[in-house]
Amino acid sequence: MKKVLILISIFTLSFGFYAKAQYIGTGDLPADITQDFSAKYPNMTRVDWEKDGKHYKATFNVEQFAHQLVYDQNGKMISQQFGLPVSSLPADVFDGLKKNFPELKITEASQVEEKGKVSYKLSLADETGSEKVIMAPDGRVIRTIIDQQ
Repeated sequence: MKKVLILISIFTLSFGFYAKAQYIGTGDLPADITQDFSAKYPNMTRVDWEKDGKHYKATFNVEQFAHQLVYDQNGKMISQQFGLPVSSLPADVFDGLKKNFPELKITEASQVEEKGKVSYKLSLADETGSEKVIMAPDGRVIRTIIDQQ
C-alpha cells in the first residue's frame, strides 16, 4: 500500500510541474507575439517557447549567450534577460562588486530588463562556494541569492 501511495504522490507532483509550464510551437503563439519577436530577431530559427499561465516565454541563444523574453497574453514584452560578456558591465557595477564582494569573481553575467528598469544578474564564485547577485546599474546590491550545494 505504501508503494501505491508513493507512486500516486510522484505522479501527482510530476503532473503539477507539467501543468505549470508547457512547451508550445510557434503556431500556438498569439499573432502579436510572433510579429514582435520576428521583428526583433528576424533570423532566429531555434527558439523554445513555453506558456506559463498567461505568459509566453522564448528561450534561445545569440552567439554563445542565452536569451529569454517573456510576453503577456496581449503580445507585450514584459521582461527580457540576456547573457553578456563580463567586460561589457558598467564600471559602477564593477565598483559595487569590489566593495561588496571583493573575494568573489564573476563567472557569468546577464542583463535583465523588466518594467522599464535594468539590472544585472551575476554569478559569483570563489573556492568556497558561489552565489548569485542582482545589482543596479549604479552598483547597488538589490538582492543576493546564496547557492545551496
